[in-house]
Amino acid sequence: MELSNQEFNLLSDYIYSLSGIALTEGKTYLMQQRLGPIVESLGCKSFFEFYERIQENSLPKIEEQIVNAITTNETSFFRDGHPFVAFQEHVLPWLGKNIRERKSRKNPRKGSKVALWSAGASTGQEPYSLAMLISEYAQANSHLGISKDDFGLLATDISSEALSKAVVGEYTRMEIERGLSADRVEKYFTKEGTRWVIKGPMRNMVDFRQVNLIKSFTMLGGFDVILCRNVLIYFDSATKARMIQQFYDMLSSGGFLFLGVTESLHSIPERTDGFESAHYGDTRLYKKPSTT
Repeated sequence: MELSNQEFNLLSDYIYSLSGIALTEGKTYLMQQRLGPIVESLGCKSFFEFYERIQENSLPKIEEQIVNAITTNETSFFRDGHPFVAFQEHVLPWLGKNIRERKSRKNPRKGSKVALWSAGASTGQEPYSLAMLISEYAQANSHLGISKDDFGLLATDISSEALSKAVVGEYTRMEIERGLSADRVEKYFTKEGTRWVIKGPMRNMVDFRQVNLIKSFTMLGGFDVILCRNVLIYFDSATKARMIQQFYDMLSSGGFLFLGVTESLHSIPERTDGFESAHYGDTRLYKKPSTT
């Protein structure tokens, strides 16, 4: 089924209204391949008939299928390597200091003492990578009174399909071999048939939720670290600026924002936040200035 320029433009605007994802010229083939099966499942003879159908009727299930089809869930454990080195060597010790300071207060709050958010968590490899590092850090620093229960880890994505896989935590041999050492596979996974399943203690460290980043998300609360890696590339500048401002407002004093290795705040002219760049080896992070 062919996709005309007019149909592409109409559906691009519709997808933008659903998800904020901006499909630029040159993505015609991608849209045709990914939406084609949905169009055919509804018995539509053309993409224009499909567009008219979804405009005339409220079809939440179809909307969800469209978002699942159009989103790219390329990810891997410890993706790009060096950001996780920066997290392990610089950010985790800072979080540990915060944990000790917050525990020493006269009336410390119950539950986790620091909070992290993996925004755009896809099928779970990023938050589970963080959970592994947090678990290892807590074990090495248990003599300081630090426990993995002191860390709250939220992971979100717009794709219900990706989140379903992340919650189950089952991966193929190829997925396991991308980024994980043999020691970590043995320590954190159980082999069940041809699949590797992440063990309960790791899975229980992560709270998965479906969140659409084009809508206001400040209701999620405050965080000490936010990772939004390889997500901004799908949005236009105005949407990026709104998201970044919310990240800034939600971060604690001195908190860190991780972006993808090819992403930069400096390319967003509309932004009005106060992030400062911080370099740790090959990794550039964005830091909210400390108020103390």
